[in-house]
Amino acid sequence: MSFLTTSHLSRYFDLSEPWLVRKIKGQPKKLLKAVDEVNIGVERGQTYALVGESGSGKSTIAMMVAGLLKPSSGTVLFNGDNFFNPSLGKIKRMSMRKSVQMIFQSPYASLNPRWKVGDILKEPIKAFSLIEDETNQINRVCELLEQVGLSPRDMLKYPHEFSGGQRQRICIARALASKPEIIICDEPTSALDVSVQAQVLNLLKDLQQAFSLTYLFISHDLAVVSTMANKIGVLKQGILVEEATPSKLFLRPEHDYTKMLLSAAPDISNASRI
Repeated sequence: MSFLTTSHLSRYFDLSEPWLVRKIKGQPKKLLKAVDEVNIGVERGQTYALVGESGSGKSTIAMMVAGLLKPSSGTVLFNGDNFFNPSLGKIKRMSMRKSVQMIFQSPYASLNPRWKVGDILKEPIKAFSLIEDETNQINRVCELLEQVGLSPRDMLKYPHEFSGGQRQRICIARALASKPEIIICDEPTSALDVSVQAQVLNLLKDLQQAFSLTYLFISHDLAVVSTMANKIGVLKQGILVEEATPSKLFLRPEHDYTKMLLSAAPDISNASRI
């Protein structure tokens, strides 16, 4: 069994009008199938990328894997444990939450502008009761900043004092604070300039190697995932239509939708530069 597995994972959203209105008009419920019976497996220490157009269900899967959104049906398993099992003990659930962290798309919206960087990075340390002593908490914050290429002095600054790329480094440091095993990267470079994208991607690769991290990488950019992923899953309207290694997917795509995505990404040939 893979380290991270989704089995028949589905999520529907009820877009129906209120019950009384539907009763008067004789209308059935209107359900949006955002994710429909998706099965993926991610090996420990590797990167699995989900690609597709906007609205294909990528971020919905990311939210369910992160435990932020409950599936309508199906399971999310970490090393065989079901994240949404109601009988899961409090200690076990907290341990699983500590082991799964997320880097969000926007480095501007995902940091509290009223908090200093030091407080932002101490938050998960305190939330998971990882370090009680304040001096050791500060030492851990300094260590995290250095791991992502920033200075310990930056802990005294506010998010608005940093560039977009630096803010995303802070977000990465926050994700690392709980010493996770899995990090979900939800379009982590799409809001950044191309030159900065390369720096952030290289940082993610270095951190993966240093800490044996497992990544679920969400992106619409095939050039990016070609350099990051060990395996790629292609989503169309919530359905996993194809799954393959990057070399096979780019050279011999099987599904028409995958071929369409590749034809719309002329920079694939330059992906090795990243």
